[in-house]
Amino acid sequence: MFFKRSKVLTGLVTFTMAAAVMGGPVQAMDNSARRNASATLNPITGNVITPDNAQAELIADAVLSIVGPGHREIEDAKRKAIVNGASEKSKLMQEDKMELAVAAPNVYLNIHTDASLGSEVIGKLYSNDVAKIIQDNGGDWVKVKSGKLVGYVLGEYLVKGDEAELLTELVKKNVAIVDNSEDEVEIHSYKGNAGVMMTMSAGEQVTVEEDMENETDGWIEVSTENGTGYVRSEDVSIQDSYPVAETSEEQQERLENATVKDIADDAQKKADKASEVAQAAAEKAEEAVSLVEDEDAEPTKAEEKAAETAQAVAEITQVVADNTQETADTAKEDMQKHGAETGEAVAQFALQFVGNPYVWGGSSLTNGTDCSGFTMAVYSNFGVGLPHYDASQRGYGIGIDSLADARPGDLICFYGHVGIYIGDGMMVHAANARDGIKVSRADYRSIACIRRIFY
Repeated sequence: MFFKRSKVLTGLVTFTMAAAVMGGPVQAMDNSARRNASATLNPITGNVITPDNAQAELIADAVLSIVGPGHREIEDAKRKAIVNGASEKSKLMQEDKMELAVAAPNVYLNIHTDASLGSEVIGKLYSNDVAKIIQDNGGDWVKVKSGKLVGYVLGEYLVKGDEAELLTELVKKNVAIVDNSEDEVEIHSYKGNAGVMMTMSAGEQVTVEEDMENETDGWIEVSTENGTGYVRSEDVSIQDSYPVAETSEEQQERLENATVKDIADDAQKKADKASEVAQAAAEKAEEAVSLVEDEDAEPTKAEEKAAETAQAVAEITQVVADNTQETADTAKEDMQKHGAETGEAVAQFALQFVGNPYVWGGSSLTNGTDCSGFTMAVYSNFGVGLPHYDASQRGYGIGIDSLADARPGDLICFYGHVGIYIGDGMMVHAANARDGIKVSRADYRSIACIRRIFY
């Protein structure tokens, strides 16, 4: 196996040596004594020992102890760096031991600053997002950490225990992360040292697109913003990655310039992903149940428990998939309603210029325009940029099958001409130099295609 799997701890002191001596004697209190200590001064680090920092102090002691007899003469800056690094390492060690939970809300699960519905909402967990449980006393509220956020959520919408353990395996993905390398890491268009498509710096990551258990040739297939590529396995570390909470600031930024189509597309992507997870869970459940129901086998307690867990996860993920698809369908309906309203507005706006002159090559709605200049100028008032060429406008929007399915605001495209549908089989267009901008039957000549710009 050529790749290495690790947790990336950017900017931390290396604790390999410390870990090696943790099991052996050090000139410091043992861990149990530390946790029972109260306001005790650590003579090695100079810090007051509390239950909260006891683990960090123990790690710091180990590092300082193996520096050598002269560790007391270490510069204050180095000592502080070691202690701070130990504290951060301790936090990460504690986080690794936290139980994972998976969100299974109807739409989304708010993360609050306090265990109260009246407290500030700082972010959201969407279906199949993963969180670490910090505190769960069996009440309504659970304190969690997910992504950048630490806060409280309603526990009834969390999947926990054995079901969460299985579910996290279904929703996780592998990412390739560049370690603390001074040189940029190259991603290639194909396996080999040529065809560089992009580079990554230390700390950056891309999604792995292959089963890492089968990686044997030293190259890893990854998904990037520029398409599929390949990175040398020796240049990256492989780490498990889970979908996590979105902060309120991230949500605001995402929605700030989003169109109703962007929102609908995002909702459908979530629904598609939830459906994939549900399908994978169903396959896991079918496999586990088949082992239990095999007539020639006597299932163990563990196998029976695994089948029960897998069936529960399959049911949960199917409900999540159904709820997520319902949200996507609602977003799509909102998009279509908005598109219809906008299309009607386009048609009404265009009609006010009926009677104005036709000018070949023009695009002025008042002083003169040709057919494609007319549609271009009308749509520009609604934030849409169309080219000043009727044949090119056929490539915009989505295709509509027939005039019977057209709605106001659609482009009616002919070979060498274009107009705007206004309903009831009629369109408005810059017809010719004699008639100018006028209303005509939309099928007065053979239609090449119908394009819907707002949908």
